[in-house]
Amino acid sequence: MGSIALSGKLPLLLLIFLCGCIDKKSKKNLFSTNTVCDSLYRQKYTVYSGGAYSAELYSDYLTDYTNFKIYIGTHDERENFDYSCSGDSIFIQKFSFKNDSVSIILRRLKFSISALKKQHKFE
Repeated sequence: MGSIALSGKLPLLLLIFLCGCIDKKSKKNLFSTNTVCDSLYRQKYTVYSGGAYSAELYSDYLTDYTNFKIYIGTHDERENFDYSCSGDSIFIQKFSFKNDSVSIILRRLKFSISALKKQHKFE
């Protein structure tokens, strides 16, 4: 009886184990690179691909390729990041798709481009 109860919980335990082992900052599989604004680029990496049974998981980085590369965060297929620049500032919003016409802002970030270049931070 004990082995039957354990075998029913095995898929759940395996799922918990796998989720804990995902490196959300992984840069192994570059998915895309897009220009955000003058000499700033968004690099999007595939962190986890669940195939037909699970959503994709991506990590985003912001870089100028010379002075910095910073980790912005992760998102799945129902979320994304929006980047916009104004003067020396870059604004980043993480949003979730509620339906085709509505999205919900989950997080907002603001960086000084000149400060990022001075910090020389590579993540």
